[in-house]
Amino acid sequence: MKYIKGFDTLRAVSVILVLVTHLGAFHYLPENNFVRLRVWSLLSGTTGVMVFFTLSGFLITRILLIELQRFQNLDFWKFYARRFLRLLPPLLVFYTAVLVLMKTGSITNSNAGFLFSFFYLYNFVPKQHYTGELGHTWSLALEEQYYLLWPFAIQFVKGQKKLIVLLLLFLLLSVTAVYAFPHWEFTHNFKSMRWFIPAAAPIIIGSLFAILVHNKKREDLVMMRNRNWLLAGAVILFLAPLYSPDLRLNFIPQSTGVALLFVWILYNQESTLVKILDNKPLSYIGKISYGLYVYQGLFLKTGPGPDPSQNIWIQSWPQNIILTFVVAILSYHLLEQPVLKLKKRFTRIA
Repeated sequence: MKYIKGFDTLRAVSVILVLVTHLGAFHYLPENNFVRLRVWSLLSGTTGVMVFFTLSGFLITRILLIELQRFQNLDFWKFYARRFLRLLPPLLVFYTAVLVLMKTGSITNSNAGFLFSFFYLYNFVPKQHYTGELGHTWSLALEEQYYLLWPFAIQFVKGQKKLIVLLLLFLLLSVTAVYAFPHWEFTHNFKSMRWFIPAAAPIIIGSLFAILVHNKKREDLVMMRNRNWLLAGAVILFLAPLYSPDLRLNFIPQSTGVALLFVWILYNQESTLVKILDNKPLSYIGKISYGLYVYQGLFLKTGPGPDPSQNIWIQSWPQNIILTFVVAILSYHLLEQPVLKLKKRFTRIA
């Protein structure tokens, strides 16, 4: 696939939001409900994950649709081989380190929690098995659950209109779940907002926009270039937490705004904005963003906790953030890049 300028920077922004949140930035906000509930919704790690989910749904769905168009079928084996080569090597390093620290008593030991995480089920882990070092793996679990199912839907649900209806149905279920789950007692022992429904909504929205722009006539795509209304719509929707009457559904307009931005970037690659976005420092952070996200769980957990003095040395400031970047950089150059060279063997689209 042709390199798309600007997308690495968006990956960088998403992971930076997560890192800043897990460093404990929320605790330094003014004691003001508008700032803590609304402004923070634009800058939090949750928003960073939402951006990454939407981008993932958009890009991977686009790749699958192009493959289906060219070959009339999807090679599931090659798809999952590519996923394996991209995701598993850093995770094996991460899980080995976590397991060693658990068994030596350095961090909280949770055999059940470890197994939930290792088998991509951490978005369903009961609260009593939740640990900070593994907390971030809920998003990795959710993504893999989605991509376990989504390629089969693209292959066997005939017609893009039916795919769109399917995605809209899941979005409706997500909205329903947001309102229903708090009233169901059995959900109280879980972080139910991380369950597949409703948490997959941003990935679904990214997938939906990839379908909408796929197979567009050339003249329609040309019309998308330099269309400021797309950018204006993206900004207005992303800023929904500032004016939305119901904060529980912010992920719908915000994900939609992010997806609109992706569409604009895709068809305005030579614009000044895209050239600004495609700068070397942020693009590099985008390239190592997966490693940053995986390893930061070990060093930053999901925040410093109520008593930071209880953290082990590698989880204390400033070595926690330094180690996050050092390990991610080493992992990218010494582990991920060599392994990804094998990915070419399983790629059908040049």
